[in-house]
Amino acid sequence: FRGCSSLTRVTIPDSVTSVGYGAFFRCNSLTSITIPSSVTSIGLGALAMCHNLVSIDVDKSNMSYHSNGNCLIDTKQKALISGCNSSIIPNDGSVTSIDDFAFYGYIDLRSIAIPDSVTSIGRSAFSGCSGLTSVTIPDSVTSIGDWAFDGCSGLTSITIPFVGEKMDGTGNTRFDHIFGIDMPDSLKEVVITGGKNIGERAFSGWRWLKNITIPDSVTSIGWGAFSVCSGLTSITIPDSVTSIGSSAFSGCSGLTNITIPDSMTSIGDRAFYWCRSLTSITIPDSLTSIGEGAFFGCIGLTSITIPNSVTSIGEYAFCECCDLTSVTIPDSVTSISEYAFSRCSGLKSVTIPDGVTSIGWGVFSACSGLTSVTIGNSVTNIGKWAFDECSGLTDITYHGTMSQWRAIEKAFDWDKGTPDYKVHCTDGVLDKDDERNI
Repeated sequence: FRGCSSLTRVTIPDSVTSVGYGAFFRCNSLTSITIPSSVTSIGLGALAMCHNLVSIDVDKSNMSYHSNGNCLIDTKQKALISGCNSSIIPNDGSVTSIDDFAFYGYIDLRSIAIPDSVTSIGRSAFSGCSGLTSVTIPDSVTSIGDWAFDGCSGLTSITIPFVGEKMDGTGNTRFDHIFGIDMPDSLKEVVITGGKNIGERAFSGWRWLKNITIPDSVTSIGWGAFSVCSGLTSITIPDSVTSIGSSAFSGCSGLTNITIPDSMTSIGDRAFYWCRSLTSITIPDSLTSIGEGAFFGCIGLTSITIPNSVTSIGEYAFCECCDLTSVTIPDSVTSISEYAFSRCSGLKSVTIPDGVTSIGWGVFSACSGLTSVTIGNSVTNIGKWAFDECSGLTDITYHGTMSQWRAIEKAFDWDKGTPDYKVHCTDGVLDKDDERNI
């Protein structure tokens, strides 16, 4: 009867024992169906795309299936295999799973209450339910199939028990696999109620996401989890999180502020890469390292305090933070990697602590606003282009003697493009060319 658009009611005779896969698929005028006790087998999607179905009646003596008038339930498996546009899922423990295609194509389904007894939602279970506006998936659910909510174009919010923990039982960690190819642009709010991790690229590219709630159960945020979520303006990372993966918030151009929890020990490579609207960030004392390109291109960042716990700053960590005017590098830092503060044109002065032994290639290159630098006496090496094109540099204060300054191994062109600065040592002053003692 597939596609019989004029069919309005069906009464299956007692002689029938099975109803095949998709038997009444797209019978969109069908309003009611009566199933006798003889039926022992009903295929998946038998009533899918029956837009106007409002009544399912199963003979009470049927040992294989039963119904509450709204839902067709496999009695032995406790599986809901089909619903209606007006479905009310029984909350008596008789349903533990929602089968594949159970509500497929029910465009007038406005709301659905999924009981706590349900542990799994099948593939394409709610596909095409364009009338659904919000869904709450209970904490009891442990697996959600591919395309479960594909075509739910009216959804504005969803509450989900976990993200990125093999949602469909096959290892898929992306959130959008339950929405198919096209994520609904109306869906702007996600509340996660449980789970230990937010998987790799879980929300990647979801530009219209506005609000996300992460529970205290989450301990890690995976690689690229929120990359290019340009509509996200703020996020609270709970204290339970101990690691943020590479590129986790990369390209979140609308993100204005974020607090790193005290539980964190490291910020991953490119974690906040090109978060152009980020104006402030709080880094906890627990942090020991800042990854490569962690804040690259955060052009709205004006100041940052790096706590004493940090020992290393990665390559390009603050590169192109144009509005950054001040930065405090603690004594705990022993290495500043290549181009860490390159092209920070708003930076006026900087103090490199005594614990630093090496200043990497291009660390402060093109910091055109930099006028003064203080360098600790532990520095033994200054890399190529370290202060290249620092056109405003006039003074370097060095915590050592003139002979110690001369003994530092300086790469060719370490100060290319700088004016005639002075080096103020503990026992005198040297000019840029180091040719005379003033």
